[in-house]
Amino acid sequence: MAGKRMKKIIFLFFLLLGLALCGVLFYQTPQEKQFATILSAAKQGNVEAQVQAGYAYAEGKGTARDGKQALFWYRKAALEGDAEALWKTAETYIQGQLVPQDLEEAAPFLVLAAKQGSQLAQHELSRFYEEGLGGLPKHAGESLYWRFIAAKMSGGTDSPDLQTARQKDPGLYEQVRLFLDDLKSAQEGDGPARWRVGQAYLTGNPVLQNAEEAERWLTLAWQENKLPQAGLLLAQNYQSGAVLPADPARANALWNELAQLAYAPAQYELGEQAYRAEPPRYEDAFAWFSNAAAGGLAAAQYMTGFMLMQGQGTEISVPLAITFFRSAADQEYVSAQYVLGQIYAKGLGVPADKTAGRYWLEKAAANGNTDAQELLNTLP
Repeated sequence: MAGKRMKKIIFLFFLLLGLALCGVLFYQTPQEKQFATILSAAKQGNVEAQVQAGYAYAEGKGTARDGKQALFWYRKAALEGDAEALWKTAETYIQGQLVPQDLEEAAPFLVLAAKQGSQLAQHELSRFYEEGLGGLPKHAGESLYWRFIAAKMSGGTDSPDLQTARQKDPGLYEQVRLFLDDLKSAQEGDGPARWRVGQAYLTGNPVLQNAEEAERWLTLAWQENKLPQAGLLLAQNYQSGAVLPADPARANALWNELAQLAYAPAQYELGEQAYRAEPPRYEDAFAWFSNAAAGGLAAAQYMTGFMLMQGQGTEISVPLAITFFRSAADQEYVSAQYVLGQIYAKGLGVPADKTAGRYWLEKAAANGNTDAQELLNTLP
């Protein structure tokens, strides 16, 4: 009997010990319980929970520290567009503590985080452009732009790093400051500001070249504000494909719209197209050139005079040609100055006038025309 009772006591002892051990094994601290809740929500697609899960894994709160898992959840939330997750993903790659450093992986997340208003990302992106890190180009203007943006997030532009930048390159500082003023005005609908912003993005000065932004602002300036110079830049770029994707059909449509508004540069372009056509369409070319000439465009005045001299698309008229050449020459159009010099010096269609010929040849030579200088050397 005593043996059986002892066996029961031993059995109960080990049973209670086992239950106690199970309690220890399955006991969760408040942090662990909170993490389990967060992780469950994260797995169900809750973006905020995904960011919190990333934090928990990064700091080892409620779970073991795990850099790969931290990055996994940061990236998952970042791909949903969360600004904080975008920054934390970039920061994780930049620091190289939780995972190996990878600045090229960091860069796209950094750019998106900065654009979404993360001040920390804006400061870091400025450094990336200043040093040309992560595959981003080295660009002083773009770097300064992001310094300004970060400073504005703090409520002012008198931060020490901005003041240092101003002392280092006051010219660039002023350019970027004016660009930001233009950008603000452009966002408020100001047409000339939209054109200047589009031009800045098109040329890459003072900020980084951005074809998408250039097209957006120039299109707004043209379509909403009806600025012909914006339409001109769009047409030129659609035609050349230098910055914007080449689109000849859109370019031609713009040239015609602008020409119908009597915009001289567009009329001149259509004249050039007709003149260069195979075979040339001289009558169309002369019509467009003469219309643009009436608008005061020196190049068009020269071409109108040239076609009058040659009898292309119109009857020959040297006196009328001279009138157009003179208008262009008075605007310092060098080719017109040289042709006038030839006409008077050689008596081409008019009585020779060495004094007038020398006058125009000297002006052309002074403006860099070497042929004019050579002809001058032959004159008595």
